[in-house]
Amino acid sequence: MPNGNPTPESYVIENLFHIANKAGDDVSFKLNIAQAKLDKQLTGRDVIPKARQEGISSYYLARYAVKCMYKRNTRAVVISHESEATQRMLARVKYFLETMKGNIKPETASYSKNEITFPKTNSMFYIGTAGAKKFGRGDTVTDLHCSEVAFWDNPVDLLGGLFQAVPRTGEIGVESTGNGVGNYYHRLVTRAADGNSRFKLHFFNWQDFPEYTIPLTPEEEDEIMNDLRAEFEETDWKDEDGILHEGIVNKFNLTPGQVAFRREKLEELDFDLHIFKQEYPMTLDECFQETGRSLFQRINYIFTEQWKKVDRYFHVLEGHPIEGRHYLIGADVGGGTGGDLDSKNSCDNSVASIFDLETLEQVGEWVSNNHEPDRFGYKLSELGRSFNNAFITVESNNHGLTTIEALRNGKRSATGAFEHEPYPTFLLYRRARGARRVMDTVDLLASFGYNTNRKSKPYLIGKLRKFAVKMLTIHSTSLLAEMQSYIEHPDGSLGAVDGCKDDRVVAAALAIINSEKVALSTLPQPPNTNNQKMDDPFLLDNMIKRARSSGRFLIPSHTL
Repeated sequence: MPNGNPTPESYVIENLFHIANKAGDDVSFKLNIAQAKLDKQLTGRDVIPKARQEGISSYYLARYAVKCMYKRNTRAVVISHESEATQRMLARVKYFLETMKGNIKPETASYSKNEITFPKTNSMFYIGTAGAKKFGRGDTVTDLHCSEVAFWDNPVDLLGGLFQAVPRTGEIGVESTGNGVGNYYHRLVTRAADGNSRFKLHFFNWQDFPEYTIPLTPEEEDEIMNDLRAEFEETDWKDEDGILHEGIVNKFNLTPGQVAFRREKLEELDFDLHIFKQEYPMTLDECFQETGRSLFQRINYIFTEQWKKVDRYFHVLEGHPIEGRHYLIGADVGGGTGGDLDSKNSCDNSVASIFDLETLEQVGEWVSNNHEPDRFGYKLSELGRSFNNAFITVESNNHGLTTIEALRNGKRSATGAFEHEPYPTFLLYRRARGARRVMDTVDLLASFGYNTNRKSKPYLIGKLRKFAVKMLTIHSTSLLAEMQSYIEHPDGSLGAVDGCKDDRVVAAALAIINSEKVALSTLPQPPNTNNQKMDDPFLLDNMIKRARSSGRFLIPSHTL
């Protein structure tokens, strides 16, 4: 676990190694800000999305070279995405060893095309290209660094063998700039960001990298700051829907030198903001720019440290639930057959997405793929009660009816006492009822929840698209990732790209679809939580009675 102190390897690097600066001069290898932060926070299972050329690979090369020199039986492996990069990395390691200070030079037995051996410590440093060598049973790798994984052709199969070669006591570092959404690296980073992975996330934006600025005179600084441009998103700007967005200079307090650097890089990239944000991200979500196919082109996502992981299933926004507030829960129901959470081949998740009705801010997300549909219903009942008797909308397709039944009926023990109380039915989304008739159990259950089909799903997702631009505030990185990879397929169906999931998207949409209806209920306080009889707020007589007595409707201004 990280202890916040520099590692022993960093002392050797800074005191014995040289590195070539941009002018080609030999200078002492002093860890830059990104390298020093990573060095202090290493866990042994680390994933590093980053801006270009922040020196993460150089740090790992130097770190493993030091380990090979002093630690017996080190088997260090660095894998890159292309052969040219591999050879550059090998040349860099040789440079570290041959230019050490104090005329110190470690004994090496061979300098092959891909390998350096250290006979005194019986250690080996292998540098290769992704796919060039298969690692598997019988191989032992003590230290593994995978560079630019987002650009590997087949990372799932390659990393499967590589990771299995590293024991629990070994070290794995995975690093890359972004390369779109829905791929292995995107999924790996998303799981780490939400705390659903053994890997720890380390994100380094370009603003904190001291080299990413241009020295300016006071006159040049004034000229830049007096000529901020909306077309570069430097100052406040409006999108095609007329929605105002805060400019990046004020939002991140960029210096004039950083603005000049950003303009220089934009010009090199033909002023393509999409590519710039991926190559030089300011926030984690900018690392993974969708390719234009996503239905959610604009998402009001805000990272916050208040988005806390409560347990293996549940994230909640610190401070919620708040007394007197109303909450919405959307529930997408999976089969509950298990598997690695959010992995490519696991079953669908059951997801409860929770929003504050008054602000439409995401305040909770509960996710599991090993809760059976009825058990998920009992959990929904628990969540609903804890969030001030929240209004719940369940997707009624497939396993959904079992979840709805568990919500409506609860669960009794062998003695007849309730282990799980029934959830008040008027707090469950129910489609408009037609003429009264005798219904069997299935018909009755099917009258609750939202049935998604080819006709209703576009409307459901369309609502979420509209709200996601400005009205909603999203905090879940996993929900953001699913929205970024949610597309319209060639056959016209809506869903995730291959290899991704969309359970969180559907759950969020189900919560929002009920927001306007619930807002019309005009409840001055959340429903009581005791066993007193509760009046159905959606009966027409009750709505008229409350409207006359209060003289107002509880309709948030942002829904008008």
